[in-house]
Amino acid sequence: MSRLPQQTFLDLTCGLVGSQSLAQLQERTELLLAKLFRADHVAFCRMHPELPTGFDWKASTTEHFLQSYYQWYQDDFVFRWLSQHPNIASSDTEMLRGRKLEETETYRRSRESHLGLRHVLAVLLAPEHQVGSGAVALYSERARPFSAESRRLLQGLTPALSGAFQNFARFGALSSHNQLLEELLRQQGTNAIVLDAQRRDFFRTETVTALLEKWFPSRSDRDEWGIPRTWRDRMDAFMAGSVLLNPTTHSWREKREMSTLEVCFTRLPRIDGRDLWELRLEEVHVIPEKWREILTSRQFEAAALVVQGLADKEIAAKLGIAEDTAKEHVQSAYKNLHVSGRAGLIALALRR
Repeated sequence: MSRLPQQTFLDLTCGLVGSQSLAQLQERTELLLAKLFRADHVAFCRMHPELPTGFDWKASTTEHFLQSYYQWYQDDFVFRWLSQHPNIASSDTEMLRGRKLEETETYRRSRESHLGLRHVLAVLLAPEHQVGSGAVALYSERARPFSAESRRLLQGLTPALSGAFQNFARFGALSSHNQLLEELLRQQGTNAIVLDAQRRDFFRTETVTALLEKWFPSRSDRDEWGIPRTWRDRMDAFMAGSVLLNPTTHSWREKREMSTLEVCFTRLPRIDGRDLWELRLEEVHVIPEKWREILTSRQFEAAALVVQGLADKEIAAKLGIAEDTAKEHVQSAYKNLHVSGRAGLIALALRR
């Protein structure tokens, strides 16, 4: 980073985490990306089945070249390569694999659009579950290709780019506290706290307080906002620097014998002029809670330990009971859940 223009890089990451739409992303980062990578053209694309053509492009100098992209994307060597290598920054020298650029449909169409495109550096952003899928392409008209250092830099920026696409895919062009609150509450079962830059509650969903009190029952374990004190150092570090340079989701887990609390900490777009972070919680059980209605407490505990891979002897030791008694609880659990054995029980637990 010492050899890179740090202020440009910081301005770029600030633009990424603060953008609430594709148009805003283009406006805030296009010139900075062009400067950072010495690119002649920069193009942003959001891909989504709900879009009329499947592709929404934003680009100042290549939009006329890309406006009919949905008609020929399958012939584009860039798309073909990136779709097989998502989230990996790649240059045309890798994509062409020895073929001549002049022989491609992409080159032919660029010439028809009166562009002198000679090299490309791009990444296809395909986060988990395909929320916020998009791409960023950098084009050069120079004879010299993009360097390996440029490719590494774009790879380093990929989490930030992906985070930006996910943010405006999730929250669209929300611009107020009430809109953000409504969107979070609309997602049923959401346990979320939104914090401002002073680490204060911006707001929280109704269910999250009870969940935190369940996992951290002692008041001394939680600060004045009800957030576990053990999380503070980690969150402070994210908010002070690492989230700015890598504004993607940071996650960790709190574990118990039969449950895990999954914690995701993400920077959000600015709302009402304020920097915001989301703390989202999800309680995951080793086995479905509805089994408590079917099994006795001991059968439930034994079934959970089976799912965790323990043998009857280990289950007995864990529960402080005789091995024969442990076997009885396990067999009763199988019978009550209508499964034939360990494999069936585990498969049933995974199906939730």
